[in-house]
Amino acid sequence: MHLNRKRVRALLREWIPAWAILPLISIFVLNMLIYAGSGWLTASRYHYDLTMGIDRMVPFLPPFIWIYVLAFPFWGVGYILFASWGKDGFYRLVATDITIHLICLVFFLILPTTNVRPEVPGSSLSDMLLRFVYAVDGGDMPSNLFPSIHCYVSWLCWRGCVGNPKVPKAYQRFSLVMAVLIVISTQVLKQHYLVDAVAALVLVEVFWRFYRKGRRHEPFMRFFEKLNGLLPAGEDDHH
Repeated sequence: MHLNRKRVRALLREWIPAWAILPLISIFVLNMLIYAGSGWLTASRYHYDLTMGIDRMVPFLPPFIWIYVLAFPFWGVGYILFASWGKDGFYRLVATDITIHLICLVFFLILPTTNVRPEVPGSSLSDMLLRFVYAVDGGDMPSNLFPSIHCYVSWLCWRGCVGNPKVPKAYQRFSLVMAVLIVISTQVLKQHYLVDAVAALVLVEVFWRFYRKGRRHEPFMRFFEKLNGLLPAGEDDHH
């Protein structure tokens, strides 16, 4: 039994190095704070509807809710895999993610957005799940739509691994397909509109390229390494 626990710990350290735990938790907490906090701060303000004519032409397809919710494990697995592929690429991902999150916060605060969600009258599992997602994500008054966090995190999970020699080609292709499907799901579920998705993808393309040049991601690495050094366990894994 003791041997099995050691094997499990070794396996976890291989996939989630100790130095990566704090950045991963920080990204998750930052996302929650930005999304919930900005919604609370702008609740009483006027919200802009950025719906365009092309958005009204997009069909409403509730079965895509399964793709939409699969985004969450896709992100989790993707970020953990980045840690297992090495510090350099991982901290470029962290730097890009945190930067875009903070930019999203600025937009959420200065340009509160909303849209009009369609009625979901059906009784299928897809319909029920979609109604649940609508209910927990703003109900009749959704907010924080521009730029789309759902789209940008999904696109970053692909952008960060494409061309990386440590990443199997099959996973790179899978990530692209998954990211595209998730972006489509935000449109056909009327969770976001075209401008939300375009802004999200542009932000990823700009800042991933920015942090790939030189060592611009190193301030983030030094910050988290300093925090890791304050923890009792220290930094015991160097991939």
